[in-house]
Amino acid sequence: MSSVNSENKRVLGIVSGNNTGKTTLAECMLFNSGTIDRMGKIETKNTASDFSPLETKRGFSINSSILNYQWKSHSINIIDCPGYLDFIGQTMEALKVVDGAILLFDPKASIQAVTEKIIEELEKKNTPVFCIMNKMDQENTDYFAAIENIKKNFSTPLVPFTIPVGEGENFNSVIDILNKSSYVYKADSKTGTKSDISPEMMKEVESRYNELLESIIENDEELLEKYLNGEEIESQKLSEVLKKSIFERALIPVFSISASKNIGVDILMDYINSLFPSPLDFNEIKVKEISSGNETLIKIDDGSPLCAYVFKTMADPYIGKLSVFRIFSGTMKTNNNYFISGSKNSYKFSSLLKIQGKNQSDIEEARCGDIVAVAKITEIQTDDTISNTDKTIELDKIIYPEPIFPKAIMPVSKGDEEKINSGLSRLIEEDPTIRTENNLEVKQNIVWGMGELHLAIVKDKLKEKFDIDVNLETPKVAYKETVRKDAKAEYKYKKQSGGRGQYGHVLIEIKPLPKGEGFKFEDTIFGGAIPKGYIPGVEKGIREALLSGILGGFPVVDVHVNLYDGSFHTVDSSEMAFKIAASMAFKKGMAEAGPVILEPVMELEISVPEEYMGDIIGDINAKRGKIISISVEKHNQLIKASVPQSETFNYAVDLKSMTQGRGIFKQKFSHYDELPHNLAEAIIEERKKQQDSHE
Repeated sequence: MSSVNSENKRVLGIVSGNNTGKTTLAECMLFNSGTIDRMGKIETKNTASDFSPLETKRGFSINSSILNYQWKSHSINIIDCPGYLDFIGQTMEALKVVDGAILLFDPKASIQAVTEKIIEELEKKNTPVFCIMNKMDQENTDYFAAIENIKKNFSTPLVPFTIPVGEGENFNSVIDILNKSSYVYKADSKTGTKSDISPEMMKEVESRYNELLESIIENDEELLEKYLNGEEIESQKLSEVLKKSIFERALIPVFSISASKNIGVDILMDYINSLFPSPLDFNEIKVKEISSGNETLIKIDDGSPLCAYVFKTMADPYIGKLSVFRIFSGTMKTNNNYFISGSKNSYKFSSLLKIQGKNQSDIEEARCGDIVAVAKITEIQTDDTISNTDKTIELDKIIYPEPIFPKAIMPVSKGDEEKINSGLSRLIEEDPTIRTENNLEVKQNIVWGMGELHLAIVKDKLKEKFDIDVNLETPKVAYKETVRKDAKAEYKYKKQSGGRGQYGHVLIEIKPLPKGEGFKFEDTIFGGAIPKGYIPGVEKGIREALLSGILGGFPVVDVHVNLYDGSFHTVDSSEMAFKIAASMAFKKGMAEAGPVILEPVMELEISVPEEYMGDIIGDINAKRGKIISISVEKHNQLIKASVPQSETFNYAVDLKSMTQGRGIFKQKFSHYDELPHNLAEAIIEERKKQQDSHE
């Protein structure tokens, strides 16, 4: 793929919330390195990252994009990730395969929920991080106050590496603290011009330098001893300890830039080369041998067994399916066979593709630290591991967050149901945080996503990629019916129309069962009042009646029916006659057994900052919910509550509104509970209207 040695490669993710300047920063890096001749802008819809029609139309990143550049003998792969929480799955895919993260902040904005989630994931994976204070060209921006503001979100010390000089429109210079150098930037320049540090700034630079020095030295006993003894510290040793400190997350460097004006980005690019780890710095990677199921370690090296992870699937309109993967160890060459963990088969890789935004180019070979793609091998899926045929291995898969926002999806044109299913299957290949469900109880296809925006994009993609128009609506609730007291019923079905007639006579007893026990049928007939051959017909009749209750036509559950008496006719009785008699007897008896409508109740687990607790609890009460428990979880409060399903369909939107996007939740079905009488009456009335309109 490139002649650059693996120790000079970097694999980085550019991550954060929306509107912090990730795509613009990526554009600067490509421009400064000479990869592109002109910097694109989001406003003019010509950036290398946001190239899909939907991204250019909406003006923000929807998909992660793969970019790369060469900078001073180093080869850098970057994954520019979307900023909205609805697309967090794309960011999690990137974090699985990167060796370091560039985390952006707007110094004047509060930290976003998605950024908090990203910080949590980075800490979990122990990923080396650079924090970037972007948009330093805004008026009234306090760089050091902004750093203090975000410190509480990190368990690792944040240490400034650069200082912005000037404010707002006058921001045109950056001081590199470690090298005690100042750089001035002119419009359209790729790099800053070195200049003297002004006398009024020198005192602060010295102070910040000493703080930085101490932050490095305290991570190495030998250096600390020399420093305390006043001995000279070699710059080479200091650099080694600094790089090790960043690798082990003992400190996180902070940089000041303006991506929109390309100020300070070249300094950042130099530090990416010198301080971020190379693929080889990780030494080895833990894998599972498919043949034995045992875990083993593979040395990270170009000559080691191949270990590549498929973290992204793209549907290219011209090439077809593209499977994008990071090579952790080993070397790949075209026209060789490689093993795919998901399908448990080997396939010939007739070509390899290097990706640059929307463009692909053919390459013959790829090695440790490269991100490449293969086209048209339909059996490869996201989360597959690619390995040599003689050493088949597998990496742990990404655990994606569960989608939380459901909508019923219906075609605008009749007959497009199959096209919708096919289109959604393709979209799920690209985005595993989409889930579909065919709900037979309410006879609706449900699509689940991470939020309102996520499903709006799903709808747009179905139109753009597959020319399918769909409507998204709030799903129907799968209500059920049951009984609350005992009752007895008798029904005699008798029909005479010349020739053989129909006769079936049953006496049944109906009793409620405990929640969740479904249906129980019992036969206590004594003395042959109904012959054994007709009793299966009785059970069938009752089971059919259970499919449509007497209140709203909903399925009936948690009921016990005992057939205790009846009579038959030696000529006219039949299984069908008893089936009809039993069905009618059940409906008659249910009317006397205190019938009620049941609604599904969900268990919600909500994580929110403490300041929103009052709003959340008030909202749960307003939604007819009940608080189960409240506990502390890191920086947040964890609320468990049970809430009727009809009140949760839009909860992703409600929670986002109440917490400025900082609350997250998950839900699962809990149980069925009785629907309040006033709501039940409204539903029964609505069902009657629907039935009348169909007649």
